[in-house]
Amino acid sequence: MRSLLVLALVSAATPAAAVAGGFGIPDIGVRRTAMGAVIGRPDEAAAIYHNPAGLTLQHGWHVYLSTGLAVVRSEFQLAPWAESDRFLGISPGEDGYYAPLRPSRALGVIPMLAATGEVIPDRLVVGAALYVGNAQGAAFERDAVTRYHLIDGYVIAPQGVIAASYRLTEGLSLGGSVGLLHLRIHGRREVFPIIDGRDISGITGTRPLLELDGSATAPSWMLGAFGRPHPRVTWGATLTGRVDATMTGPVQVTYSDDAPSPGDKLVGTQSTTQLLPWAFMGGANVDLTPNLEVGAELRYWLYRQYKQQRTEIVGIFLVRELETRKDYNDSWQVSGGLRLHDLPALPGVELMAGAHYDRTPAPSSTVTFDQPTFKHIGLHTGGRWTTGRYRVGASYLHYWYLIPTVTDSTTGPPSNFRGHGSNHIITLSVEAAL
Repeated sequence: MRSLLVLALVSAATPAAAVAGGFGIPDIGVRRTAMGAVIGRPDEAAAIYHNPAGLTLQHGWHVYLSTGLAVVRSEFQLAPWAESDRFLGISPGEDGYYAPLRPSRALGVIPMLAATGEVIPDRLVVGAALYVGNAQGAAFERDAVTRYHLIDGYVIAPQGVIAASYRLTEGLSLGGSVGLLHLRIHGRREVFPIIDGRDISGITGTRPLLELDGSATAPSWMLGAFGRPHPRVTWGATLTGRVDATMTGPVQVTYSDDAPSPGDKLVGTQSTTQLLPWAFMGGANVDLTPNLEVGAELRYWLYRQYKQQRTEIVGIFLVRELETRKDYNDSWQVSGGLRLHDLPALPGVELMAGAHYDRTPAPSSTVTFDQPTFKHIGLHTGGRWTTGRYRVGASYLHYWYLIPTVTDSTTGPPSNFRGHGSNHIITLSVEAAL
């Protein structure tokens, strides 16, 4: 019976990276968050993240700080599943769903600290950066109807990178970066005590608590190209390497107060493979007039490789390995915008606006509350101001999530739901020339 319990709970709660398009959240730096078109003209130190070949646009030595805050506003209605009313102690409404609920916490942070230096004038630029390309967390009240899906959880992925770009000709620069990615996840939920049609509440109680943690460190790399075929036209392209990380950590189930042995525990460790796929990105920017720049870009993540997730269990009798089907599709995002600059009435000011559309890689049948990934559209706005040797920026990016009505969930217990949501991302940056 213990092996049956652990097999079910681990298959339902193995760690998975949060995704927005691909694994990494692309909303770093004000040019990206305000205009939506940075790959083809990465003119700030965030080029280390978006296209390191564009570092040749940086002259002299610079220190750069970008700070972003993402605040998610969402509301969900969960559909009942077999015997859910019995253990939740409530019934759905006439519409067939439980009452609407909102997360008690749903936010993320997007910081970056970078330094760049022109080692050979007009030829070689190097850089280094620390940033968090993915840091999201969410929580629901302990007694909410989602307690068998998620109580609280987070994923955080800080990364350290060094980069360089070399101008081969007046119109072409090549660059690259290498780094280390540290991925850490945490999840807490209750285990639904009906497993394969068998009621185990007589052993575990009706509310056994699952706690799972994991972490991994893996190398990362990116290659980039940046070109200027015409004084008014620039382009950029990047290739990001696949990362196969193995996340390890403890997994524990604590029997609830109404169990025959309250507080009894099942304790073990888990190792779970996590795929961060190959990614291809490209963009172009054009100066239509001396004061107006337009740009567009495409980001493409090869998630078709992510068909299953494998987990090895140590320390729990009879459970050694399991596989969870993912069946992801490729993911992509298209974005673009415009930039007004060098305006006589606003010296040193740049005004930007843009939009994007993002297609999630996960089919609706695999979406869970601890891995909420949806298609979305976004509107970008913001600007930068240069004064002396400083440049400061600010932007606001608004997502509208296109949340489907899920009726075919394959998770355990089923995550069939409907809802709506949005994301508010505020970014501030400051850059100083040394």
